[in-house]
Amino acid sequence: MIRLLLPCLLLSVSVSADFTVSRQGDFYVLDNGRNIRAAIAPEQGGELTGFEVHFDGQWHELLYRARDYANEPGWRGKAPFLWPATGVSYTHDEGKGHYILNGNRFPMPAHGFARDQSWAVVEQGEQESLSSLTLEMIRSAESQKFYPFDFELRVEYRLETDRLSLLYTVVADDGNDGPMPFSIGNHVTFRAPLIAGTPAGSVRFYNDFPEQLLRDENNAFSGEVVPSPLRGWHEISELPLRYAVSLGGPPTRAVLLVLDPSGLQLKMVHQASEAPSRPVVLFNLWADVNEGFFSPEPWLGTQNSLNSGAGLIRLEPGQRWQWRIDIFPSRGDGSGDPLSKESP
Repeated sequence: MIRLLLPCLLLSVSVSADFTVSRQGDFYVLDNGRNIRAAIAPEQGGELTGFEVHFDGQWHELLYRARDYANEPGWRGKAPFLWPATGVSYTHDEGKGHYILNGNRFPMPAHGFARDQSWAVVEQGEQESLSSLTLEMIRSAESQKFYPFDFELRVEYRLETDRLSLLYTVVADDGNDGPMPFSIGNHVTFRAPLIAGTPAGSVRFYNDFPEQLLRDENNAFSGEVVPSPLRGWHEISELPLRYAVSLGGPPTRAVLLVLDPSGLQLKMVHQASEAPSRPVVLFNLWADVNEGFFSPEPWLGTQNSLNSGAGLIRLEPGQRWQWRIDIFPSRGDGSGDPLSKESP
């Protein structure tokens, strides 16, 4: 069972909450009737496409290019789901976009194929303390081109008074010939700054991950792990422009904070029912202060994990695996060690 701590809710705008799920064009919108709204796009990879919070008397959309699917240049933003590969898949014989499984070669797009599929809505609910929407994607003729397994993927978006949760379930069919390998991640991308009025580079982040996993000239994990230079508080202006920095360490409970100069803070937590062995990327940090975005991507995997096996999850036939991401908005001041008083 996944255990997560509850931060103090500091963004409330009313005493009571009214949890709803509504269809708005191509999107479904979860609303807690209080301080958080989330929009989901089933036909666009089942992704989170909007995340609004009520802060200092106003609503603010925090996702970069939220609900925007215009065919325009540049990073598409929002929060694409990365599966069954995080980052590039690379073989020396075939180059990028391929992996070898049991002696057979298969194509694999960067970050996998799940984000390019249409997902089905299978359940929605409105309860006294939460609203939820569950989507599903199953094995298809299209998926078999990339991935020779029978599977079921589900994501439940769950909105409560203090957080948005993304609960992923991966099920390997009991008829599969062997273990089903995958890595997993979410390319959530926030606006920088979160609230207009300050330089993008002044957005700060906090983490306590001891390791940085380096990449080679093909953007695959090189196998080299060095001490992280980014522990503690840092501004996103310290990150290289559009060159991801992969942070890792013990994967029992991964936590990262994002703090806007306005005082709006996002706490991101993720944890799995069973984590892969180290080395494994826990957050992949990618930013462009000129374009105004920051991607603190929660991962369990490495670049090229399907070929190297590093950070790879192997799910036996008939087994299921779960991964949970929680995003808590609150007010922060960026002082001291904000994680020092938390339980493991």
